[in-house]
Amino acid sequence: MRSESITRAYWRYTLPAVVALVVSGTYQVVDGIFIGRVVGAPGLAAITMAWPWVGVLLAAGMMIGVGIGAQCSIAQGAGRAERAEAVLGQGAWLLLLVGGPIGGLMLAGSGAFLSLQGAPDEVLALGRDYLHVMGWASPLVMASLALPFWVRNLGAPRLATLAMVVGALANILLDYIFIVWLEWGLYGAAWATVLAESLVILVCLTFLSRRTGSLLLRWQPFKPGLCRDVLGTGFSSMLMYLYISMVVVLHNVLLMQHGSAVQVAAYAIAGYLLAFYYMLAEGVANGMQPLISYFHGARRATAIKRVFRLGLYSALGVGGLMTAALVVRPAWFAAIFVSGDDALLRATVSGVRLHLFALFLDGFIVLAACFFQAMGLGRQAILITLSNMLIQLPFLAVLPLFLGLQGVWLALPLSNVVLSSLVLFMVARQWRKLGRQEQGAALPAV
Repeated sequence: MRSESITRAYWRYTLPAVVALVVSGTYQVVDGIFIGRVVGAPGLAAITMAWPWVGVLLAAGMMIGVGIGAQCSIAQGAGRAERAEAVLGQGAWLLLLVGGPIGGLMLAGSGAFLSLQGAPDEVLALGRDYLHVMGWASPLVMASLALPFWVRNLGAPRLATLAMVVGALANILLDYIFIVWLEWGLYGAAWATVLAESLVILVCLTFLSRRTGSLLLRWQPFKPGLCRDVLGTGFSSMLMYLYISMVVVLHNVLLMQHGSAVQVAAYAIAGYLLAFYYMLAEGVANGMQPLISYFHGARRATAIKRVFRLGLYSALGVGGLMTAALVVRPAWFAAIFVSGDDALLRATVSGVRLHLFALFLDGFIVLAACFFQAMGLGRQAILITLSNMLIQLPFLAVLPLFLGLQGVWLALPLSNVVLSSLVLFMVARQWRKLGRQEQGAALPAV
């Protein structure tokens, strides 16, 4: 394949993946814009303190979605259509059996959970409104994440993307109706999200409920052995969401200890901006992954390096421009979420400059993990993920002791600088191995 052909293939794979992930990430960003401009700082602080519980739901949905999708594909590949259909039929059981208890805990413990993070009375009331709706709808929230995985694994990736686009557009419309027009606050934001996610589920069910090749979604008896296989397969996919939820809780607690609810609201805005770039980087990674895997199988080291360079140019180019814009003109971005609140605007400007000055490094870390995973080097990819967890937590524990509020804001970017140094060493080592393969030497076993 010529260099030009590799470039065309890269963009053909990458652009749809970027669009799909950026669209799927608009749910909570749109919620944040409407809440910030209509409800204000208390609303943003409340949704940030409530989000870790939602993150637990998303983690469980990811576990079930990835687990069932993978087990269905394995069974189909082995020619075991009956097992694949039985696995697919366990989805409803798992969504109810896992989502029900999580929702019950959310309803019973929402007040204590928010108080644990230091939520003042107004923030506590708003956060409980949000979590009560999400608690009752917990199986639906999980299903909206799980079902697109099943649809994609069963050969309809465009329909999965369409479902997410429909949900995102519906969420924007419903946010306007419930938050702006009816003035329902976070209660309205939660209902907008749940109803939009219900549309995602309906679109996916139109595909899953008709025969797709040899599979048909229909009621199946509960089979503990199959459910155990599904949960075991998807468990690792759940860990990152749980880790993110834990990190958000720690930030909320520390920001309340060293600042106020306004700082938590500013952290919410910084989080929305970070999530936008992270989704873009994930899209680039998802686009380059099948190409790197293909060229790795064909032992075409030059093509692997070409695709990875294109990914780095794309993600780091956009990341560098976005980082520069955030550092130089943070008020432009803050104004998307803030209306008439000078204290929140000042806190956001300061927080964004400290928290996101190394934003582009997130793109490098995401692409590097994908680079290793695409070549079957799972241990290296897992090492990057675990290092991310192990490095950031000490920074969160130590920096606020010496720098106070600024230390809380700086923990993430400084830990990413350290992690990126480790990741750069790992990538350079693998790059040299690819160079030896280019020269005709056998690629050493890893």
